[in-house]
Amino acid sequence: MKLNVDPGTDAFENAIFILNKPLTSENKEDYVFQGGIYPEPMDQAAWAMPAYLSDDFNLFFVFARNYQNKWTITFSKVEIEDDNRIVAMSKVVPTGTGFNAIARLNHDAALEILTYLETLESQKIGHWELGK
Repeated sequence: MKLNVDPGTDAFENAIFILNKPLTSENKEDYVFQGGIYPEPMDQAAWAMPAYLSDDFNLFFVFARNYQNKWTITFSKVEIEDDNRIVAMSKVVPTGTGFNAIARLNHDAALEILTYLETLESQKIGHWELGK
């Protein structure tokens, strides 16, 4: 990670993971999470994938062009009923904000997400920037 802020800090709240190219059905395998979870299209403009699921807090990765006309990975809080039916999604928050929320709940899950994003960065799929 090439930022001058550390994950888990207040300054990291504005960190955004920028994708170097759009997510498509042709390259979605590049974004595999936990060995078998792939992003799924939400509509023609965005994709989503579970990042953290628990009985009382669910956060999804959202892949979309939503920051300065750039494709990013952000997070959305999701309400799920009947074990798999999404009934509500919050507005997206920066990558750092979502990461910090998970870190407050589950340190191991936060490390797994950070490792995932750093792997994407090492594969030149994306990079970190500080938002405003």
